[in-house]
Amino acid sequence: MATDPNLIDSVSAAASAGTLMLRDREGGLSTTVDFPPALSAGPAGVDGAELGVDYIRLMHACRRRWAPATLLGLLLSVLLAVPVWIFYPRSYEAVSWLRVRDKGGMLSRGRDSSELEAYKKTNLSLMKSSNVLQAALRRPGIESLPTLREAGADQVGWISRKLQVVAPQDSEVVQVKLRGKNPDDVAKIINAVITSFLDDVVNKERTERLARRDSLEKKFKENQAELRTRRETLNSLARTLGTRDSQEVATQRSLLMEHLGGVRFDLNVANREIAVIDAELEMAEARDSGELDPDDLISEEMLEAALARDPQIRELSDRLLSLEEAISFQEQRSVRRAGEPAVRRLRSQADEMRRALERWKRQLRPAIVSELMLDQVGRRVESPAVLRKRRELLCVKLESLSKEFDQLSKEVTDLGRANADLDNRKNELAHLEQITNAIGMELESSAIDLNMPNRVTLIEQAGVPQVSDTVFQLLITLISGMGGFALGSGLIVLVEYLRNLVYAPDDLPRRIGLRVLGTFPLLSKLRKRPDYGAVTAECGDTIRTVISQSGRDVPKVILVTSAVEHEGKTTFATQLAASLARTGNRTLLIDGDLRHPHAHLPLELELRAGFPELLRGEMGNDEAVQPTSIDGLFAVTGGSCDYAAITALSKADLGEIIGRYRGSFDHVVIDAGPVLAFADALLLGQKCDGVILTTMLDMSSVPLVSKAVDRLQSVGIRLLGSVVNGGTTAAPSRRYASPLPV
Repeated sequence: MATDPNLIDSVSAAASAGTLMLRDREGGLSTTVDFPPALSAGPAGVDGAELGVDYIRLMHACRRRWAPATLLGLLLSVLLAVPVWIFYPRSYEAVSWLRVRDKGGMLSRGRDSSELEAYKKTNLSLMKSSNVLQAALRRPGIESLPTLREAGADQVGWISRKLQVVAPQDSEVVQVKLRGKNPDDVAKIINAVITSFLDDVVNKERTERLARRDSLEKKFKENQAELRTRRETLNSLARTLGTRDSQEVATQRSLLMEHLGGVRFDLNVANREIAVIDAELEMAEARDSGELDPDDLISEEMLEAALARDPQIRELSDRLLSLEEAISFQEQRSVRRAGEPAVRRLRSQADEMRRALERWKRQLRPAIVSELMLDQVGRRVESPAVLRKRRELLCVKLESLSKEFDQLSKEVTDLGRANADLDNRKNELAHLEQITNAIGMELESSAIDLNMPNRVTLIEQAGVPQVSDTVFQLLITLISGMGGFALGSGLIVLVEYLRNLVYAPDDLPRRIGLRVLGTFPLLSKLRKRPDYGAVTAECGDTIRTVISQSGRDVPKVILVTSAVEHEGKTTFATQLAASLARTGNRTLLIDGDLRHPHAHLPLELELRAGFPELLRGEMGNDEAVQPTSIDGLFAVTGGSCDYAAITALSKADLGEIIGRYRGSFDHVVIDAGPVLAFADALLLGQKCDGVILTTMLDMSSVPLVSKAVDRLQSVGIRLLGSVVNGGTTAAPSRRYASPLPV
């Protein structure tokens, strides 16, 4: 039965979408197999969206594509370097040399690096200023140069951009460069700029220093004349005071102030005595005229004080005080307070004591008044005439003291002012002397500086350059070529890097967590070796041993598949079946790749009726089996595939077919189609004990392998591991190189 291509494509598309639906042409039978879509990341270790750069992977990308990368890089390098060499404008560079002297070195004071750097930066900035450049353009023949005419209207800006000033640090030598197409023009322009700079900046600075020197000299002379005048004034004031020492003047003023204080005290005493005499005279006149009664001379306070000195009154007052204290004590102790009988009795005694005290005061009062009057009369011993004479003498003394006080006050004030004036004049004189000395030192330094040559001098004018910048042009060309080579080769390597291929056997465990059972060499390269058969057999036996030691039940029916085509699954399936047969076990190899059967080619068998016919029920299990040239190895070839055979994969008959072979043979190896292309491998894998996924170095894509693993695991298929095809097989060491004995 022929296969319908359109139907096969539809089956493939459905498998890729995650659902496989098989039905016969009449639509009578339909089978659906669902499985989840492949994940972008596999098991542990998967980095589907890798962050950063995998440098090992990048190195292997370079290894795989070094030849095309080199060719494309060389092509782009030539395509970029040749136009740059041809069209890069040739230019000439004129150089002029200047020297900027250190100021400290000129004055033998040592080098001042910070001052030198600041001076260089200032002057080099002024060299590119618009004033200097415009002055250079005004020089004869400069503005009409062809190079400047090509610059257009902004000639000053063109010179400012092209002019380069190189001033190495801690060096007095300065380079001034200008690059252009015309060698004569660049030399003239740079010499004009240097000349304008020397004239308008350096020589102008010397002129300014001369003007400053003249100004300092004039100010120095004025200060000297002012110093002479102030010294004469100070000497005159010192002669007036009798000394130039302000401390001594202050001492004199202190003595005068003490004398002035004594005179002030005498004035106060005289004024008080005159006031007392005037009061006594007025009282005498009042008594003589009868205006003042003698009793009025005695105050109530004087009378009370005299009575208080009487012993009887003092005794009565003490007893009254004792009674009042007793009353207060009893009131505090008694609850009834003032109603207590003892308190009332004490209060009665106190009232009686007060009445007795008042009676005794009234009896003593006349006698006390008479005694006080006698004291007042006895005090007046001077007559009014004597008092008036005393007052006259005191007035004369007071007038003399007042004149002396005024004179001393004026002397103290004048002496204080003179002392302050003396201090101020001395301070002003010292300050003026300090300023004059500083001006003198600056004037001396300026005179020395003017005698020295200019700090900026021309060492060498720019000459007409005879050689263009070929070296620079060659450098630019080399850089362009290297850039083109890097771009071309990098593009190829980047594309290869993004393909994300398997580059080493340990790449799969590290990135997607897939176990590697072993490696198998590339037969196209291995056939050139004399030990071709031994190497392939050894590799197959190694992988077979690893499978037999898987830990669980040893798989009897093994499916060999791959993610996509051309990954060496058929070759490995044949070698695995041969290795199992060499152990003395009856082994059957089934070509389950219905669409592209190739298992018969390595075994040198004819492609006759086989597995498709067996699925369609056209022949029995024993009829489909063919013997091979290897003892114990039998094969079921691909036969002729059609839609009915593909549909039969989803029927229960598939399990019965494989079950009968399981009972007839010790091991069954099935070579299935790619996992990601069709659902055949998934259907066959569910009837097997385990699946081996083959990959090819430098050809298998890691994301596709991860996707195939996800699909197998999603339908519950036991994945034994992976076999990496295309691995290198090292030559045996000397100890194991000799052949084994027969």
